[in-house]
Amino acid sequence: MTAPPGTVSPPTYGPPPTAPGYGPPQKPKTIIPILAGIFLIIAALVGISFWGTLAFLGGAALGIPFVGGFLGGILLICGAIGIILAIIALLGGVMAIQRKRWALALVGSILGLFLLGWLFFEASLLSLVALILLIVSRNEF
Repeated sequence: MTAPPGTVSPPTYGPPPTAPGYGPPQKPKTIIPILAGIFLIIAALVGISFWGTLAFLGGAALGIPFVGGFLGGILLICGAIGIILAIIALLGGVMAIQRKRWALALVGSILGLFLLGWLFFEASLLSLVALILLIVSRNEF
């Protein structure tokens, strides 16, 4: 069946069709930044526990006469600095998981190298692995 002559087809609604390939190119999505963020968050939590314990022991040692005051003050200050570095590393890990602010994630992983750890510098090693993974996955941010 065809339409009788002189009739008009109904109008089409919606946006006009676009040719494929226009618009910004898609960024590659791999799991590398997420792994880097997880490693950095674990390193930051280990660092917070280590430096927090050190700061607590430094505060407790302030009451010991003679050497305790000086040594306790040094431990307290080093613990506070370590906690600040660990918080920045934690923030960098969150940014790496969200794939936002590559520079902040990179700074967090670099500062995470100074976190040390409880046994064999595990926080520093995790931060080093995260740093390498972040450098490799620069284009995904």
